Amino acid sequence: MKKHVRLYNHPSQFFKKKTYTFRTFITDILKVISHRQYLRDAHRSGRISRRFSEHIMLVVTGINECIYCEWGHTNFAINAGSSMQEIEALLSQQFGDFPSDEHVALVFAQHYAESTGHPSKEAMTRLVKEYGKEKGRDIIIFCEMITVGNLLGNSISAFFSRLKGIPPENGSILFEMAVFVFGGFLFDQYMNRNR
Repeated sequence: MKKHVRLYNHPSQFFKKKTYTFRTFITDILKVISHRQYLRDAHRSGRISRRFSEHIMLVVTGINECIYCEWGHTNFAINAGSSMQEIEALLSQQFGDFPSDEHVALVFAQHYAESTGHPSKEAMTRLVKEYGKEKGRDIIIFCEMITVGNLLGNSISAFFSRLKGIPPENGSILFEMAVFVFGGFLFDQYMNRNR
């Protein structure tokens, strides 16, 4: 009788970043669609400066570790006036030298990413108390949007990792393949639109 050998028997041999499955992707896309009016408003209102919004998105990206979003939003942040020192601090969740009016939002963005998009009631209350309802909603919208980008990017990375024999623990090969096929076009359009 042939003995079955398990190829991936050590946890370090799995791709560890958060990725999407069809189910989690649909859930997040429905949330984004239901919040599309708020997204337009957040971008048009100017309540959150471009520099500040990039700081929020870099914090979330630092937690989710999307290489594509890190590259893109590093460039966007530099164009908005951020220094490489600030960008490195945001990606590693070091907020001590940032202005006090950004601090609560940056801590919230970290919590949002660490809680996989399910911030606590206390964190939401503190955000609204600090910034007010509209500005607080803008911060949440930026967290939601970058999370979608991060997890799509990580799904592409997971597909490449799978090809190297290191699959994600909780991924979906069909979803990863679909994102890989269509993702290049979507990421290209996004990057070109935001340059």
